[in-house]
Amino acid sequence: MIRSRVWVGFRRRAGDDTGSAGGLALVSLVAAMVLLLVRGVIVDGGARAAAADRANRVAMEAARAGAQSLARADQGVPVDQVVQQYLATENVTGTSAVDGDRVDVTVQLTAPTKVLGLIGHPNIQVTGSGFAYAIYSPADE
Repeated sequence: MIRSRVWVGFRRRAGDDTGSAGGLALVSLVAAMVLLLVRGVIVDGGARAAAADRANRVAMEAARAGAQSLARADQGVPVDQVVQQYLATENVTGTSAVDGDRVDVTVQLTAPTKVLGLIGHPNIQVTGSGFAYAIYSPADE
């Protein structure tokens, strides 16, 4: 019993730390916010990488469709129209250019964020590009 009184008296003289719980709560809150932000960067960074991969794949496939149209010399259908039809099926926007036998396509894609939307970044914009060459078979010549 005497020891506990001595300990309590010592704590009072040394400075009682019973009021430090508020400081711990503040540190915990800041740490939780930092962890949430790091999680958002990781999760939404992965989503951005997946969206960029999709944009590149769509651009390459649209360029392939345009190059096939160019090689087949489809009955007066412009290559840009074929590319735009393909992009419409994928729900993306983009542009195309033809230079000789080469078809270049650039697409823009908007992907929603999961965590960063909480701090005012609901969407991310990505751009993808692709190209293809029209290959003519001997029967086409």
